[in-house]
Amino acid sequence: MPLRHRSAGRVGAVAALLLIALLAPATVRAEGELPSELETVKQVHFKGRHRVAEHELRAALKTRGASILPWRERPLLRLDFVRADTLALANVYRQHGFLDVRVGYDIQLTSDKRRAVVTYRIDEGPLSRVHDVTFDGVGTYPLPALRKKLYARPGRPFNPSFLAADTARISQAYQERGYRPQVGAEATREGLQVHVRYDVFEGPSYRFGQVLLSSPGELHVRRQLIDRELLIKPGDLYRLSRINRSLEHLYETGLFSEVQITPLPVDSTIEIDMRVRERKTRWIDAGIGSGTYERLSVNADWGHRNVAGQGLQGSVGSKLSFDGNAKFLLTRTEASLLEPWLLRTRTRGQVTVYYEVHDDRASDPRWVVHQNAPGITFQLRREYGRYVRASLTQDNVFVKQSIDFTSGTIDQVTRDSLLRNVPPSYTTHRLTLAFDRDLRDDPLNPAHGSVQGVSGEIAGGPLKGSSSYTKTQFSSAWYTPVGTWVLASRVRAGVIRPFGRANQFTPEDTLVTDADVARVPLENRFRLGGVNSVRGFDENSLPRSGGLALVQANVELRIPLAGPFGVEAYVDAGNVWARPSYIKARHFVPRGGDALPDAGDVQYVFGFGPRVNLPFGPLRLDVTWSARPVDPLVRRWLVHELQFAIGPSF
Repeated sequence: MPLRHRSAGRVGAVAALLLIALLAPATVRAEGELPSELETVKQVHFKGRHRVAEHELRAALKTRGASILPWRERPLLRLDFVRADTLALANVYRQHGFLDVRVGYDIQLTSDKRRAVVTYRIDEGPLSRVHDVTFDGVGTYPLPALRKKLYARPGRPFNPSFLAADTARISQAYQERGYRPQVGAEATREGLQVHVRYDVFEGPSYRFGQVLLSSPGELHVRRQLIDRELLIKPGDLYRLSRINRSLEHLYETGLFSEVQITPLPVDSTIEIDMRVRERKTRWIDAGIGSGTYERLSVNADWGHRNVAGQGLQGSVGSKLSFDGNAKFLLTRTEASLLEPWLLRTRTRGQVTVYYEVHDDRASDPRWVVHQNAPGITFQLRREYGRYVRASLTQDNVFVKQSIDFTSGTIDQVTRDSLLRNVPPSYTTHRLTLAFDRDLRDDPLNPAHGSVQGVSGEIAGGPLKGSSSYTKTQFSSAWYTPVGTWVLASRVRAGVIRPFGRANQFTPEDTLVTDADVARVPLENRFRLGGVNSVRGFDENSLPRSGGLALVQANVELRIPLAGPFGVEAYVDAGNVWARPSYIKARHFVPRGGDALPDAGDVQYVFGFGPRVNLPFGPLRLDVTWSARPVDPLVRRWLVHELQFAIGPSF
């Protein structure tokens, strides 16, 4: 049975469905009519299913079984849904190469005559495979390279939608070499063998012509600011990717709410019809957040997207946060100016001036450290392709601090140590080089992809300042779809090494026994705990005094239930050591029982919680357990307090 598909660089979903229907129509048979009264669906079964996963078939159904949740409405039995489901099931099978599949259904009423059990009867039939793939009309493109771009390959089960997808891929490949071809496809069956042929009319080679710019209203953005974002230069060889990247660059400026780019072939050139709609240059934003440490945080920002008409982006923002007892924690005010094209290169340069007031109540409950920290940060950022970014950041912070005692039981030795060893002021000058690679499909709620980051930092030394150290960090996260579920995993590690003059930033007290740890300011040490690292523990409580070596791992299964609602089940593990040399293999062995973990033991916790996926990120409520106590007064499996968070755990 032959099948043909033609495309001029665009593939429509309707055409793909027609291809599937023409290749091997399914037999759909309804048995019996429904009674006059409405029934509800109790269960949905499959009979004859062997070689296609059940969850994939259920995902294609309109007819759903009753939910185990008692408050959910019972689904009505609709004959039109059942008939449509037989077509959908047959389509799923054809996508796996079962071209002769036949699907029918049976409906049986339960004893109360008001609930029905729907059974879909499936005759899978034999599996058809691609026998060979040939081309006609290909002259300028190397055939081996073109074959690697195809879904249809000899030996693979034949999917009729391969034809539509491959014609699009062939067209895109040619459009990276200056051509706008017409591509057709034909599939011919001989028994269980499918012969696939692609017909290509290459046409002439094109080069970019002029860019014609228009806007529905008066355009206030200077043409120069638009042209510098374009990768389309008159006379250059036509490439579709340059049009797509130019479109992305224009949106990234933040100056436009809508950009349309239409290629117009004229003789041997491609003229570009570009239409833009401007955004308002000024913006205001405000928000409220909550976490385990900052129970209430409020922030507000004001910005301008085109300062002085030069494409500069400026913003002013402020943040205020309190703990669970409504005590002040932090206020930060900052102003930043961004130059998207520093030195006429695609390098983003940003300067930020800030002033931060912080009350550290977490490092030790016996006292509060008040900090006033003005600072200034300079940053350079550069994109390398679509997914890789590099940044170079130089930060300068000038800290003044004082201590208030909250407990009358502090001995005089500790008081003297605090007054003697905690400096009333210090400065930190640091330089950080970071690389990030982001392949996630969605940064707020990813379903597949991965993200990696590595950074190296130096403080003090040639940069001067009160502390001198190097800091290296690495993190990687993966997101793997498992049917409709998502398996998310992450690993993270870091090392800090002090050097140079041995200043001390922490008092000689039982909470900090390592001299090297005390040489690094508390805010620059590694600490774990909280809704985004090791759940169940308070923010930055592992340990409260921090350390110089970190290892962390997370595994999370995200399960959708209905609409935006879902649940997550997770296992978190991690610890912070005073020095890298203190890390031992025995620390990573999971243990249970009533014995308290040693300082070097990795903390393992597990839990679950509901989540609601919203446009600004998921809302989460986590319940966490530990197989070992973390409090000497509790010798059992510990149920941690509930933790509420906004945004993904990672």
